[in-house]
Amino acid sequence: MHHFTYELQQALKLAARCLNTTNRKWLLGGSCSLILQGVEILCPPRDIDLYADSDSVRTLHKAIVQWSVDEQALNRVGLYSSILSHYELNEVQIELVGDFRVSSNTFEYKVEVEDMLQSDASEIELEGVQMSLTPLSHELIFNLLRERADRYEAIATAMRGERARHLPLLEKLIRTHHLDDNHIKQIAVLLEAPSVLSYMSKLS
Repeated sequence: MHHFTYELQQALKLAARCLNTTNRKWLLGGSCSLILQGVEILCPPRDIDLYADSDSVRTLHKAIVQWSVDEQALNRVGLYSSILSHYELNEVQIELVGDFRVSSNTFEYKVEVEDMLQSDASEIELEGVQMSLTPLSHELIFNLLRERADRYEAIATAMRGERARHLPLLEKLIRTHHLDDNHIKQIAVLLEAPSVLSYMSKLS
């Protein structure tokens, strides 16, 4: 399994300590979150991805603004929309992503930290600094939507080992977002969980 470089670990610890002073909710996502949850990924993490809701992201930005390399701004590229800002800490790149949405003509998915993901987020302590990780159910859906087979297959492998733990949030995310039937079929196959098919709009 890949491990964090010393520089990345120190940057994550320092950023998290500053973010935690705001008492706002945020989640560590991306490859860092996956590694910390035992997912086998192909490449070691090169940066840090942080997620928050729209009403928290500006406050969180102020907590780490000393390392910012750009202004916080609405960003729309392809399928993705977010309030985005970038930072560099000890030569490690950090992204703070607020109100993150992935959408197309056939699906729509929004990252909702406080109302949806926080309650199922795994909490860890890194050298005395606490942080919460994006749930694997979210990571599975997100990587399916962006067609990252290398990621979603590895995530599904990890989830199958604790399927009963992950399914409640996964099913809630499917119920409350608009996914197309092909994505739901893929999820059912990847997790060997036929119960997920009941959320399809049209059974075939």
